[in-house]
Amino acid sequence: MWYRSFLCLLLLLSYSSVLRAQPTAVFQPLTPAEGLAPGSVFAVAQDRRGFVWLGTQDGLVRYDGGNTRIFRHDPQRPGSLSSNYILALTEDQAGNLWIGTGGGGVCRYSPLNGRFQIFQKTAPDTTGLTDGFVRAVLADRQGRVWVGTEEGLHRWNTRLRRFQHYRVGSGRGVRGNSIRALTQTTDGRLWVGTGNGQLAWLDTSRQELMPVPGFRAGSPVSALAAAPNGTLWVGTEAHGLYRLDATASGGAAVAYQARELASNSIRALCFTAENQLWIGTAAGLSALDPATGRFATYRHETSQPWSLPSDAVQSIFQDKTGLLWIATDKGVVRFEGRPSAFRMLPLPAPPSGVWAVLEAPDGAVWAGTETQGLVRFGPAVGQQQQFRNQPLLPGSLSQDYVRALCLDRTGRLWVGTQNQGLDCLEPGAGRFRHFRHQARNPASLGDDFVRALYEDSRGRIWVGTEGGLSQYTPATGRFRTFRHDPGNAASLSNNFVRVMLQDRRRDVLWVGTGGGGLNCLDLRTGRFRSYRADARDARSLSSNFVRSLLQDQAGTLWIGTEGGGLCRLDEAATGRFTTYREPQGLPNDVVYGLLQDTQGYLWLSTNKGLARFQPRTHAVITFNQHDGLGQDEYNAGAAFQGRSGQLYFGGVNGLVVFRPAGIRSNTQVPPVVLTGLRRLNQPLELPDTTITERRTLRLTPQDYVFTLEFAALNYRQPEKNRYAYLLEGFDPDWIPAGTRREATYSNLDPGTYTFRVRATNNDGVWNPVGAALRIIVNPPWYRTWWFRVGLSWVLFAVLFLLYRLRVRQLLALEQVRHGIARDLHDDMGSTLSSISILSQVACHHQRQNRPEQAAAVLEQIGESSRRMLDAMDDIVWAINPAHDGLDDVTARMRRLASEVLESAGIEFTFRADAALQSLRFDMRARREFFLLFKEAINNLAKYAQCRHAAITLEYRQGQLLLTVQDDGIGFDQQAPAQGGGNGLTNMRARAAALHGELTIKTAPGQGTTLHLSVPMP
Repeated sequence: MWYRSFLCLLLLLSYSSVLRAQPTAVFQPLTPAEGLAPGSVFAVAQDRRGFVWLGTQDGLVRYDGGNTRIFRHDPQRPGSLSSNYILALTEDQAGNLWIGTGGGGVCRYSPLNGRFQIFQKTAPDTTGLTDGFVRAVLADRQGRVWVGTEEGLHRWNTRLRRFQHYRVGSGRGVRGNSIRALTQTTDGRLWVGTGNGQLAWLDTSRQELMPVPGFRAGSPVSALAAAPNGTLWVGTEAHGLYRLDATASGGAAVAYQARELASNSIRALCFTAENQLWIGTAAGLSALDPATGRFATYRHETSQPWSLPSDAVQSIFQDKTGLLWIATDKGVVRFEGRPSAFRMLPLPAPPSGVWAVLEAPDGAVWAGTETQGLVRFGPAVGQQQQFRNQPLLPGSLSQDYVRALCLDRTGRLWVGTQNQGLDCLEPGAGRFRHFRHQARNPASLGDDFVRALYEDSRGRIWVGTEGGLSQYTPATGRFRTFRHDPGNAASLSNNFVRVMLQDRRRDVLWVGTGGGGLNCLDLRTGRFRSYRADARDARSLSSNFVRSLLQDQAGTLWIGTEGGGLCRLDEAATGRFTTYREPQGLPNDVVYGLLQDTQGYLWLSTNKGLARFQPRTHAVITFNQHDGLGQDEYNAGAAFQGRSGQLYFGGVNGLVVFRPAGIRSNTQVPPVVLTGLRRLNQPLELPDTTITERRTLRLTPQDYVFTLEFAALNYRQPEKNRYAYLLEGFDPDWIPAGTRREATYSNLDPGTYTFRVRATNNDGVWNPVGAALRIIVNPPWYRTWWFRVGLSWVLFAVLFLLYRLRVRQLLALEQVRHGIARDLHDDMGSTLSSISILSQVACHHQRQNRPEQAAAVLEQIGESSRRMLDAMDDIVWAINPAHDGLDDVTARMRRLASEVLESAGIEFTFRADAALQSLRFDMRARREFFLLFKEAINNLAKYAQCRHAAITLEYRQGQLLLTVQDDGIGFDQQAPAQGGGNGLTNMRARAAALHGELTIKTAPGQGTTLHLSVPMP
C-alpha cells in the first residue's frame, strides 16, 4: 500500500510533458564590430569577385567576411555616391555595380578604379534618366541593364552611353509609370510590377509594356520572382502573394493570404537554387516547401539570440555558395536556408547545467542536471519526466545536483550526486535506493562526493569519488575502496577520481584523477601505475587533471585534460604521449568530453564549443553557437554516444544532441582577395585602381612599413577562416596567420618580391592558389643604378684629379728641388769656385811677399762666404712649412729691411695689414716673393742714394700688394743697369713665377716706386 502511495505521489511530483527537441534556425548577423551599424538594409548583391554589397539608408557597404567598407556621398570628393539612400543593387556582365538610390538617380561603380559614375535627371537631358527615385535595377542575361523609376522603365544603351526611356502608355491598359519590381523569366522576357498593382512584360518587338490580362492587385506590386518552370511569383504591399503561369497568353493567378504567410505585406521574394521560394514580409520570413506546398515561418524571438533581428524583411538574396542574406530594418543576417544539425533538448525551467547523460536501450535519454534533478526524455512521444529530491519521501532522489549516471546490464540506473552519495533506481521499482559513506564501515561507499560511474565487463560498478575509487559488487552488496597511500607507489595516485574506462585489450582499468594524473589499475593484482605530467619531458602527460577518457576503434587511448588539451597514449610501457593543444587547432585546452563517431572522428567538448578531430590528419573543425549550438561551455562527464550514432553533450545551458553524419561540410573553395593597403598604419588609396585589382605594386623608400589586408570571401562563419601568407624573396616559408587578416613588412631591401596569401573556409577547405601581388620596392635615390653609375664616374674623376694633383705636387716638389739644386749650383757653386780661385790668388800673393794684396783677396773671400751663408739661410727658411703663413714672411721681410737699410743709414717705414695674418704661401711662392723683395731692398740700399724709404704690404680683393718707395736719385729704365747686373730682370722673372704683375715707376731725380700685385688662392 505504501508503495502505491509513494508511486502516485512521485508521479504527481515528477514533471511530465510532451516536448520535442526542435531544430534551431541560426541567423548569423553582421554586427557593429564588423562595421555595420544597426539600421535598414534595403538591398543585397554579390559581385563576381565574391564581395557582398549592402544597400542601406546610410550608404553603400562592401563586406568581405570580417570587415566592411562604407561608401557615402561626399560633395567635396568627385566620383563619390550621389545619395546615401540605397534601394536597389545589381551587377552587369562587365563587373560594374549599378546602384539605385532614393532621389539621387543611378550610380555605376567600377571596381577597377573604385569610382562612381552618376546618372541623374538633368536639364538639358544628358543621361536619358527621367526620375531620380530608383526602386529597382536589373542586369538581365543578355547583358542589358534595366532601371525602374517613378517615371517609368529605362534601359542603358551602351552604344549611346545614355538611358532609353520606356514610358507606360495608357492605351494598353498599363496606367502606372511607378516601377516597383523587375525580373526576367526563363524565356528571356522582362517583367515589371507597377505602383498601381499592375503586372506587365516588355514586348521587345514593339518596345511596349504589355499588361497581364485580368491581373490587378489592390496594392502596389512590391516584389517579383521567376521560377525555372516558368512560374512567376508576385508579391504585393498589402494583398499577399500571387502565383501565375508566365506564358505569352497569361494565366490565372493563385493568391496566398496571411493564413499561410507571415503577413500579406510582401517586401521581398527570392527563388533559390534549391527550388525553394523565400518570402520576406513586414511580419517575418516565410519559406515555401516545394515538396509539401506548405509554408514555414521564421520570426524574431527575444529569447533566441540567433533569430531574425526584426520581422520587417526588406530584401532576400542567395549568394554563389547558396547562403541566404536576409535584409531587415535592423540589419542583415546570413542563413543556411535549413535548420541546424544541432538540437537542444528542452529541460524544465529555469535552465540548468547538465553534468551527466546517457541513452537507454529503449531510446530514452536520461540527463543529470545541476538544479533540476534527473530528467528522462521518452523515446517515442517525447514524454519528459523529472525526478527530484523530496525531503518527505525517503525513496526520492537524494539530491537535485546529479553529477554521474550509469545504466548497468540489468537495467538499474545508478545516479551519483554532488555530495549526497549514490542512488540506484531499480527497473519498475519507482523508488531510489541510497548508498552513503559510513566512516565505521569499510565496506560502505568511499565518499559521498560522487564524480563518475562505470560498469566493467564483470558487472561491477566503479564509483569515482573525492575520497578514492570504490568498487561495488552487486552480488555481495559491498564496496571496496582504493585510496592513495603515500608510502605505497602502487596505490592510487590521487583520491579525486574523475573518470574511469576499462581497456578492451587488457584486463586493466584506466582511472583519471583531479591532480594525480592518469592511473592504470591491474584488475588481477589491484596494483596501480601512475602517469604524471613532467614539465621537463614534452612526451609526458600534458596535465595531471584528467577529465575524460576514450579508447578509439583502433584501440588507442585518448585523454582529455584540464589545461593540457588532448593527449594520445603512444607507449604504455614507457609512458610516452603526444599532445594536441590550441596551437595545433583545438579551440580550448580544457577537454571535458571525448566521443568517437561512426566515421572515426573524435568529438571534444570544451569551454569554447565542440571540436571535431581527425586522428589521422589531426585536422580540427570547431562548432559553436554560430552553428546552432545553444552553448559554447560544456561540463565534464556529460558526453554519451547513442546506439543510432547520435552524440550527446551536456553543458552549462542544457543538453545538445546531433547526428554527426547530418552535419554538412562546406566544400566551397573560398576566393581570396586583397582588400586594403596601409602605410605606416594609415590607409593608402591607390590613384588609378583598387588594391583588389592591382597586379603590381610599387613602393617608395617612404613606404618602409606597409601592411596588406586580405580576406577569404567565405561567409559561412567567416570568423573561422584561416590564412597563411608568404613574401617570395623575403620569407623562407609560409607563415601561418590563423584568423588574422593582414601581414606587415618593414625595411625591405630594394628589389622585386611576390606576396602570396591563401586561405581556408570555416571547414578547413584550402584555396591553394589564393591571391598574389608583385611588389617592387624602389631604392632611395642614393641606391639607384644611375646614382651608382654617376657616383662611380665622380669617384673616378676625383681619383683622377687627386692623381693629377699629386703628380703636380710631385712635379712642383721636383721643380723646387731642381730650383734649390740650381741655386746651390749657381750661387754657392760659383761662390765656392770664386773662393777657391781667390784662395789660390791669396796664396800666390803670400808667397810673393805681398801681404797688402793677400789681405784684399781675403776680404773678398770673406764677403763671398757671407753671401753664401745668406743664400743658404734663405733656402733653409723657404723650405720650412712652418713659415708658410704670411705673418712669418712679413716678419722676415721686416728684419731684412731693418738690417740692410739701417746699415746703409736709410730711414724707413714698414706697414702691413692685419688681414695678412690669415694668408698663406706655399714654399715656392714664399721663396720667390721673399727673394724679389730682397732684390728690391738690396738695390735700394746700393743704388738709390735715398734718405727715406716706405714699405707697404696690403690685401685687397684677393690680391697681395707690395709697394717699395724711396726718395732717391731714380734712374732711367731705358739705360743699362748700374753695375751691369740682372736685378730688374730677376725681379720680373720672379713676379712672373708668382703670376703677379710688377711695375716700376722711376725717373732720374724723382725716386723709385716698385709695385707688385700677386693673386692669392
